[in-house]
Amino acid sequence: MTLVYMFPGQSSRYPGMLQKLTALEPKNRELLARASELLGRDLAAHYRDDNAAIFARNRDVQIGVFLANHMFLQILDGAGVEARLSLGLSLGEYNHLVHIGALDFEQALLTVEERGQAYDDGPRGAMASVFPIELEELEAVARRASSVGVLEVVNLNSPRQHVLSGERAALDEALRILENEHYVQAVVIEREVPMHCSTFGPVGARLRRHLETLRFAAPRLPYLPNRLGRILGDPTAATMVELLATHVHHPVLWRQSIDFIVDRWPDAVFVEVGPMSVLYNLLDRKWHKSHRLRTDSAEGTPAHLGEVVSELRALRAA
Repeated sequence: MTLVYMFPGQSSRYPGMLQKLTALEPKNRELLARASELLGRDLAAHYRDDNAAIFARNRDVQIGVFLANHMFLQILDGAGVEARLSLGLSLGEYNHLVHIGALDFEQALLTVEERGQAYDDGPRGAMASVFPIELEELEAVARRASSVGVLEVVNLNSPRQHVLSGERAALDEALRILENEHYVQAVVIEREVPMHCSTFGPVGARLRRHLETLRFAAPRLPYLPNRLGRILGDPTAATMVELLATHVHHPVLWRQSIDFIVDRWPDAVFVEVGPMSVLYNLLDRKWHKSHRLRTDSAEGTPAHLGEVVSELRALRAA
């Protein structure tokens, strides 16, 4: 068995997720206190589920999901579960960098805050998730809609699930075409921030200046960046800066990344390490028949996590 952690992106969130995780594990309370000290504000108060503005800013969305992902990772670490591979979707790449040892937690957290602030200050736009549709069909729709504004396919998530991003007028036109001609009703997942679209180039340039101040280490585990969709051998600090900066305004090659792992490690067992089950659901058996698990559960996280750990131990012993 080759255990692979998948860290989700910023769409994987809900109010109360950090409260649930800090109640579950004392080390998570310590982590939240340390993060509050680093960022200079009371995160426990901000991420209470009764705060109506909990995710009003992209900065707070990114910090919340990054912390939740890391808290789930801490729980698995505490249970003695170790993965030899990992990857992260968009924001989740920063959890991946921490897991593989390329960045420490403190640097990654401060970078996620800078990234989120840059997103808040960047060009406006919108994003929509589209399913089910083939990539070639969606690219044709995007080209037609681009007659009224910039629009691009930016997340290649699975064979039939993708994300459009760009200017709102162009996205609205694409949604009209999808509904009228393809009978597909896309879901708008972001109404302000056109992530991974070429219009976000200035955001990438701003983030680059911060990335160039970081102390990257040689990863102890393989690095699989969103920009490439494959493992990059012996990455330098300069290479990681380039990939992370351009990642902001280039497509996420998630499907290619998963295909790469399954082709190289047919015995891969994928575990989504983070809130909700977006990546778990993407990896359905019509795409790959790989064993898959998720750390979060609406039914009861403590019991569910115990079952996940027991199953992974059994798979490792088999």
